[in-house]
Formats: sequence, C-alpha cells, structure tokens
Amino acid sequence: MPAGGPRTTNRPWPYTRLPMSEGICYLRQINPKKVKARILSLALFILLPVLTHGQSAEPRNYYAVIGVFRILNNAIRYTDKANKNNFNAQYEINPDRKLYYVYLLSTTDRKKAYAFMIKMRAETEYKDCWLLIGKLGEKGVVQVAEKPVEEKPIEPVEVKKDSVLFEPVVVAADSSTIKKPRVVKPPEKKPEGKPFMFKFVNAATGNDVIGEVHIQESVKATQYQAFRANEVAYLKAPVNKNGTYTLITQAPGFKQMRTTLAYNDPGVSQGDQGEYIIALDLTKAKTGDYIDFNNVHFVRNSSIMNPESQNELDGLVALMKENPRYKIKIHGHCNGKQVREIIVLGTSQKFFQMDPGSNVKETVSANVLSLERANAVKAYLVSQGIGPEKIKVKGEGGRIPLYPEASTLASYNDRVEVEVKKN
Repeated sequence: MPAGGPRTTNRPWPYTRLPMSEGICYLRQINPKKVKARILSLALFILLPVLTHGQSAEPRNYYAVIGVFRILNNAIRYTDKANKNNFNAQYEINPDRKLYYVYLLSTTDRKKAYAFMIKMRAETEYKDCWLLIGKLGEKGVVQVAEKPVEEKPIEPVEVKKDSVLFEPVVVAADSSTIKKPRVVKPPEKKPEGKPFMFKFVNAATGNDVIGEVHIQESVKATQYQAFRANEVAYLKAPVNKNGTYTLITQAPGFKQMRTTLAYNDPGVSQGDQGEYIIALDLTKAKTGDYIDFNNVHFVRNSSIMNPESQNELDGLVALMKENPRYKIKIHGHCNGKQVREIIVLGTSQKFFQMDPGSNVKETVSANVLSLERANAVKAYLVSQGIGPEKIKVKGEGGRIPLYPEASTLASYNDRVEVEVKKN
C-alpha cells in the first residue's frame, strides 16, 4: 500500500477491484478455458512417452542357428546339406563379426523360437542348435549402446528494455592463450612369449566351441596355465628339455582331449596378429538323445533358477505337449562334491526368484543339491501342465564335471541335462 493512501487507478480485466478496510486490493482473475488447456497440455506431456513407448522399436529377431562359418563357401555347402534333409535352411552374414550364420528359422515370436530350438535338439541331428537374438544382414547384430549426452551451448538470456537486470556482457576467450596439457601415452609393453590361438571346433558341425585350454609342462604336472579358447594368448617357452607342452581341452558337453604342442616349431599357420593357430577338433561327450540346457542356471548353492532359465524350459514344455509319447529324465549336476548349506524351493512356487518366506535352508551333500535342482525343474514342468509320470529325476552330484572345480569356468558344472526317451 503506497504511503499516500490507496491507489484509485482503475485496472482493466483480468484484475478485480476488491475493497478492503484499509484500501483497495486488485486480484487477478483466472480464465477457466486457459486452465483446462494447460492441464491437458501437461497431461499429454507426461503420458505421451508412456503411450508411445515401444511402438517405434523394431521387434527382436530370433534365429535358430545350426552353424557359423568364416568362409562363405562353407556356409553355402552346410545350407545345401540341410536343405537336402528337408530343412528350410538359409544363411546371412553379420558384417560386424564377418561371420556367416546358417539358420533354420527366423521369427519375432520368442516362445516359438525356443520351442523350435528344443525340438531341433531333441529330434534332429542338430543337437547344438541355438538362438541368435538380434538382426543379421547389412546392419549386423543389433547392439544397444548408450547415446552420449550432447552438450548444448549456453544461450544468453534475453533482457527486455524495461527490465531491472543488467544486460549481459559476453567476452570471447582468446584460444591462443589457453595452454592444452600434453598427453604422453606410455609405450605399450609387449607380452612375453609367443602368441597362440587355441581354436576349439565342433568336429561334427565346424562351429566354434567355448571353453578353455589347460597347458602344463607334463601329464603328471600338478600346476597348469589356463587360457580361453578362440582368443589370442601369449605363452612363454617351457623349461623342460623337450621344449613341449601338454594341452588339455575343457569344453562343456565335449570329450576332454590331450595333445602335445612343440613350442619352437608348432607346424601350423599364423593369423593376422602373427599368432599360431592350434585347431582342436572336439567330439560330443555324450551319445543318445540328451539336451544340454545352456541357459538354465541356478543361484549359487541353491535350487532356485535364474529368470533367463524359463525360456529354454518353456521350449521343453512345448515339445512335450506336441509329442505326448515323450518321457524324459532330468539329470541334475553341481560343482564340487563337498557338503554345503543350500537354499531349496520349500513350499514356494516362485521357481525363478528367491522367496524368503517359503524357501528353506538345509545343510546337504552335493548329491542332494543336484537332486533338488532336478526336482525344481520337474516342479516347473508339472506346473505348466506336463504329467509328473512322464518325468524322472536323478542327482549326479559333482561326479561329472565339465571343468575342474577351481577353474574359471567351473560355474558351468552347475547345470541340468535332459534325457529324452521316446515310447
């Protein structure tokens, strides 16, 4: 209120003249139509990302792959062989990795893809059929990368003539006066020894096989060096008088292979990095209609499965519903033979997550842990409509490891395998 008394100047709409005991107050009126418009704009601003989420995203492709090749002619021959056996095989390149993928199915239906994969493993010669999730062709496999945040230049604030703010003064920096720090990269230290690549190959299909090679001075040596297969590794010269190493392969689902490496004269071709390529053809460890569930994994020391396990198990459900005459035997495995404290399902029906209110802690042997894992898989299959009389279980404990108990790939020993028995 001015010191000389209330103002009497009439003010136009949207102000309302309101008398008060000590003068006059003007209140701003609000236009209801503008309020509604602003509310609708705000609601659309909030809901638009939610409503449009996923609509523009390209659906994921699932490829049922039976072979991967670096040489085009090999991919063509493998495709022709599959087509002569009445399969609808095709091949496409992933230019990012420069590999040709031979596949029997391409679909955006996740459940259909996993069901097809399990069917191929159970009923055909393609026991190693697996799913590639992404996109083949010119763009290669889809990879989700975080988009870098783009910094925008700071814009000067617009100042009106009547504003009480001062006009900004922009001072351009003289780039010639700015000294940039000199970055000196330390010289790269070359690893000691010779470069080798121990290439694991499935003898039946020609596909690369994951695993690791154990290298020791002799067969009776108690210590060894471990290197991942299909990667370049540097190996120092052996100290024994023969100048040789003993190589022992370790690959899930494949027989162990022993061979000798002559360090000074390997007698093999060299790759782009000068590495000696030691090709090792591996054969499957099992015969018969066994299905390896590569993605069925468990929480450590428990019979609780990880969420990604559900996809392959749903494929098995589809196979058994399609073929009612099938019966299966589930073999549970674990890493090591020691007694341990574990967590089992108990009364819980949550197969793919911990349920503290229903799970039970027990101290048991390795055999009991592996049996509980087989029982957990059976319980899930039964919950999906598979008759319990069609499913047998067996706990193998830690007596059939794929890798040494203390190796870097020992977690692959925690697994289940399914034996398919056809009536």
